[in-house]
Amino acid sequence: MSSSTPRPVQSVSNTELYNRWAKVYDTDGNILQAIDDALLPPLLDQAFQLLSSSSPISITELGCGTGRNTAKLLLPSLTTIVPIKSITALDLSEGMLSVAKQRCESLLASTASTATSAPPTLNFHVFDALSPSDLGVEGSADLVLSTLVLEHLPIDTFFKAASSFLKPNGVLVVTNMHADMGRISQAGFVDPESGEKVRGTSFVYEIQEVLDEGRKWGFEVLGSVGEREVGEKDIGEGKLLGPRGKKWVGVDVWFGLVMSLSGGRAF
Repeated sequence: MSSSTPRPVQSVSNTELYNRWAKVYDTDGNILQAIDDALLPPLLDQAFQLLSSSSPISITELGCGTGRNTAKLLLPSLTTIVPIKSITALDLSEGMLSVAKQRCESLLASTASTATSAPPTLNFHVFDALSPSDLGVEGSADLVLSTLVLEHLPIDTFFKAASSFLKPNGVLVVTNMHADMGRISQAGFVDPESGEKVRGTSFVYEIQEVLDEGRKWGFEVLGSVGEREVGEKDIGEGKLLGPRGKKWVGVDVWFGLVMSLSGGRAF
């Protein structure tokens, strides 16, 4: 396609978007995923330290995608702080869940011979926060993890879902596209089969808007909110973002935070 010819854009449901994206989600060079992978570990460390006095914990992942973070939770390096009893991985897309299952099963098989303890119980479920079903795990999670999902949901729907899975005083780790990026772009990908840019439904949320809505549902921020701008140092072969990130230099693209459900739920 000529660079002077606008690429056709197709708007689809988020379910269709991620079912189609699943085939190339881990290989298409998405810069936001790369930044999220780099910046999530400190947030997880913070959350695990908060839970370190607990007995083995249960985690619900709201929007697990292809399991890139589910796999992180299975690594022994994380469970040295607090053991993980169970992980419930949820996603809207069956295509994404299929990739996630394969990824996690392969990881567990590859580490089985060196594991010093039994791995967490791992369950995958299709879950639509806009039309939630009873999964039998509501109110059971010590930690809810949700990365790059908030932009796809009405903000009250997101916090209602997150709070519904948490125990009282549970911890929420959330990352999202920064509003400065969201005003320019939204989640989507170029379908290698059709050549179209495929997009779903996205919302732009300022950080303060997230904090204010979280408080309505009983969440308080623990520590500070992290923000990440793309810099020249990130760009180039072998760098964090590669050449694709050049157009985002100087733009805040990501934010992340840890919250505690300390005020009770506001159903």
